[in-house]
Amino acid sequence: MRVPQTQHRVEFENGVPRVWVDGFGDRFPEGLEVPRLLANGDSNTKTRKNVGYVSCGLSMSPHRSIGIGNVCTSASAGCVAGCLNDQGLASVFETIGYARKARTVLWYLERQWFLETLASDLERWQRKADRKGLELCARLNMFSDIQWERYGIPQGFPQVKFYDYTKHSKRAGELLPNYWVTFSRSETNHADCLNALKRGANVAVVFHDEGGKFVGNRSGRQRLPSSWRGFPVVDGDTTDLRFDDPRGKTRGRVVGLRLKAHDNATRAAIIESGFSVKVKR
Repeated sequence: MRVPQTQHRVEFENGVPRVWVDGFGDRFPEGLEVPRLLANGDSNTKTRKNVGYVSCGLSMSPHRSIGIGNVCTSASAGCVAGCLNDQGLASVFETIGYARKARTVLWYLERQWFLETLASDLERWQRKADRKGLELCARLNMFSDIQWERYGIPQGFPQVKFYDYTKHSKRAGELLPNYWVTFSRSETNHADCLNALKRGANVAVVFHDEGGKFVGNRSGRQRLPSSWRGFPVVDGDTTDLRFDDPRGKTRGRVVGLRLKAHDNATRAAIIESGFSVKVKR
């Protein structure tokens, strides 16, 4: 693999990488040790709603945010602007964003270590699930859009339920018996959304209700429509278990998500971009 030109740096000690992210030297002079990649699903606002499963997730820094590579190659401008990466606790604790950047640096500079560690982490999480007598589900693209099936990750763990969102239209639907991918609408892929729905794949659509200034914790008060473009809408905010969403053999379902923003300015910018769809009264 060709190593990108970058000022990011990785050093190993006893097999564990320490990462220095370019531009963070003054705030993190000692770098960040990254012994593992997967985090407990209960630590994330989205995946902690996954009742009945042991869940884990991989959070990387989205799009081109580390200056090398692009982990969201089909992202639109509205998608980048509305990304939840900079919201929630990440907007308060700088270390969260730094850790995501460090994992992404490792993806580009230490690919073999990354894939081996990801597999080892999944084995560890599977053992935890087995001890609890529950199934393990894994979301590897919390803020990225990497085609994990190309690297054999879901194929190597057939007992794990993998799920993700994607803006790669050809990936939408049941990629593998244990890997369900929901297509995600943006302001630029309307035709792809309709095509995916017509062939039975589900499509996530972000909606906003202009009846109030719903930001922060109040975002959950927004209404969702009953249908979109003639396809039924299911509430995607009650759980993150997209593989459990209702499906149709020839007609997909719209997974309705409420627009989430930590301030009114961000909310307004997302709406203006066209990334979010207005709920008609």
